[in-house]
Amino acid sequence: MDRWALPHGAKGIEGDGFAVEFRDDKIVCVTKSVGGGKHYTLHAGPDSGVIDVHETLIDAAGREQHRTLFAVRKDDLLPALEDLSPMVPELFSLLRPLRLGWLKHRNIGIACGIDPVSDADIAAVTRKRKRRLALDAELYRRNVFVPKYLEDVYDFPDGNFSLHHRGRQIGIGFKKTMPDGDVRLFWIKRRDLMRFGNNWGAEVASTLARRAIPPDRYTEYPFLRA
Repeated sequence: MDRWALPHGAKGIEGDGFAVEFRDDKIVCVTKSVGGGKHYTLHAGPDSGVIDVHETLIDAAGREQHRTLFAVRKDDLLPALEDLSPMVPELFSLLRPLRLGWLKHRNIGIACGIDPVSDADIAAVTRKRKRRLALDAELYRRNVFVPKYLEDVYDFPDGNFSLHHRGRQIGIGFKKTMPDGDVRLFWIKRRDLMRFGNNWGAEVASTLARRAIPPDRYTEYPFLRA
């Protein structure tokens, strides 16, 4: 099975000013800046046992110059993930039960398709362009559904939807159908999610930095270049 399987058989994603390509053992991000000649690579290191991120510059003569931005031994990655394990229960603690009566009382609306996350949603709002997925504005518009009645949420597919108040997105809702057919609704405040991302983003960067291979040891790994 292809580890980077994408809808439409695509091998990458394209957006305004960037493109991301998924290859066998690496992810390559190309910036579409004026002058070009620059890309970033995350290499999984299946043979070396080292995961690294490096920048590649191409000069006017077509010569490539590589600079390692980050590198970590795979054996050191698991301890780093263990250090970050409290992040998971904290994220789930942000989930709140969602009641339709509460939505009605506060005049909060819902919509499906605003934040395409599932494979089905991504396939519905994109087209393949030169082997890459590109967002199609018209397909995206068609995929967004705002129900007339809040009770229609029970007809949504399992997954995420959005909560809106006075034209502003205030949270992300989730629908989950249990094995016995019972439907559960939850939501996360957008403000809480942003605070979580800011706090843990800094913690993730700090934890990975502690486990990273320092530049003065790059000589031990010939493929790493300072």
